[in-house]
Amino acid sequence: MRLTRRATTTASVLFAAGALLVACSGSPDADAQQPTASEEPSTPTCESILRPSFVDELSELGWSAQERPFQIGEHEVAGGVQCVWGDLSSGTDLAQMYGWAPIDADQAAELQNYLEDNGWVREDGEHYVYLTEDPNLIGYLEEGEYGITYQFADGWVALADTKSGLDLVTWRG
Repeated sequence: MRLTRRATTTASVLFAAGALLVACSGSPDADAQQPTASEEPSTPTCESILRPSFVDELSELGWSAQERPFQIGEHEVAGGVQCVWGDLSSGTDLAQMYGWAPIDADQAAELQNYLEDNGWVREDGEHYVYLTEDPNLIGYLEEGEYGITYQFADGWVALADTKSGLDLVTWRG
């Protein structure tokens, strides 16, 4: 009976933790996901741009990040970081991509036009502009899914390999 009670308690704790994680997962338009300036280092890194609990989950999987300058096509956005997370030691093609960069209004407009000119699909949200790969041009997405997506806001741009992955990019500069 003690083992059953312990198993029940463990399951309850795991369920509660999972429910809390889901409850804390806001939409990309949610303002509540913005951390305070005192919690952030002064320069974005692969670890600092993501939710700390997510970085912990990736680390527990044995994944690490390969850090690069933030780019949109051949255009580098100064001060940003672009990260590919995966098991870099095994050579697997299973990976996730996230990024963040500061951007001024002129450069944001220029790069949004660049993406649209190259076939990316624009979607205007309440607080953000999203540009995502055209699902008709790539073969791996199901209907209604988003591939690589850029999220533009006042003063910054974020990147994830899926639109829903933008929820995990919490850095706001």
